Amino acid sequence: MINNLDGVDWSSMGHAYGPADEVPLWLEQMASPDPDVRERAFGDFYGSAHHQGDVYSCTAGSLPFLLALADDPQTPDRAAVIRLLLSIGGAALDCDLDGVYYSPSGHASTPHADVVPQMRQRAEDFVRHRG
Repeated sequence: MINNLDGVDWSSMGHAYGPADEVPLWLEQMASPDPDVRERAFGDFYGSAHHQGDVYSCTAGSLPFLLALADDPQTPDRAAVIRLLLSIGGAALDCDLDGVYYSPSGHASTPHADVVPQMRQRAEDFVRHRG
């Protein structure tokens, strides 16, 4: 799944600071064997794609890749990926699912409504990962 990152039009999505062009690199780096690279990637993702706990279009677009990392026993820091997923899911659940929010650029945004069903569908996996 992580190899399919190029199949997503990340530049059409946004995060707290503009187009989400950097997101695929951060997702790749979350699987790096180098702990410093992983730490930077998680920091960059939290700082832009999940800035202050918000859910952006690129956050929702990242879910399939983050879920694949969480499922892969070879992922070096699966616990950090799962914490990130839980944070994204919790933030999306805190939103009014029928509500329209606005991105920093002023565009109507509803990525939280895309996140919740995906997370609910995978709820049992999180219980499995916990064990």
